[in-house]
Amino acid sequence: MDDIIKVAMVPALMLLGIALRQAKTGLKASHMELLILYFTLPILMFTQMLTMGIDKLSLGGIAGVSLVYLALCFFVSYWSCRRLPSKEKGTVVFNATFFNSMFLPFPLIYAFYGDLSVALLFSLPIAILHNTLGVFMASYWGHGKIERKTIIRAITFPPFVAFLIGVLARPMLADFVSSSAFSALSTIGLLTVYLSLVLVGLAIPLSKDSLMVFRNRVAGLITVNRMLISPILALILVAVLNPVGIVKSTIIIMSLMPPGFTNLVITSRFGLDVEATCQSIFLPSLVSVGIVFALRFFVLI
Repeated sequence: MDDIIKVAMVPALMLLGIALRQAKTGLKASHMELLILYFTLPILMFTQMLTMGIDKLSLGGIAGVSLVYLALCFFVSYWSCRRLPSKEKGTVVFNATFFNSMFLPFPLIYAFYGDLSVALLFSLPIAILHNTLGVFMASYWGHGKIERKTIIRAITFPPFVAFLIGVLARPMLADFVSSSAFSALSTIGLLTVYLSLVLVGLAIPLSKDSLMVFRNRVAGLITVNRMLISPILALILVAVLNPVGIVKSTIIIMSLMPPGFTNLVITSRFGLDVEATCQSIFLPSLVSVGIVFALRFFVLI
């Protein structure tokens, strides 16, 4: 029954987010994102690192697979749009490379497996590169220059700081893990899962134009890269590395994710194609959730 409730909460909380936005409550996606990134997600990262079986899950191995996958997405997407004008090329490569690695996949993975340790390790390098290399790319292709101040933001990225503290503090906090205080802290961290779904509903760009994915060649290229080529790349990695269990499932689920909602902010800031970015998020977000549920129903993940 608990598993059924977890799965049912995925669409229910997404619809709640949509309802809150339509009701014009004043709650913005940016508010929810700040709450998650600066409060609940760092707590989740910290508590998961304290309890994760590091002897069973290689920190470097999972992070390495994540970086290899990201590099493959970059090179393939760049090749697919190499003849486009600079801003269109930048929009395709940025959105096809950097995807929603936290807010949408975390609730799905937790609902299916009740364990976010692999997802956290896989998504952290992507999030850091998104806020550094991704911003550099958007700035270069949009404004023709590179902003260097984002390095400081990456180093002080709260989930990354919490990750380091959790790993380094493991030997010293063995007794704390079994305490009621840790249990309460873990509960706060798990709010990330549920708040992320509300954020998806608040942030997903609903409009008639957003349905016209393949009428826009830039949005179409992004969608093909993320929803077709990206899963193929992930399956190649799975075939080569032969991971098992939740590691394999996490890689496949991550590969099916659309561009991240923060991509809209970054593309707007640096003069890339906001409309194409919006179109590549709305419908693919719904499709990706449907595909993941179908794969789970047929016990393929």
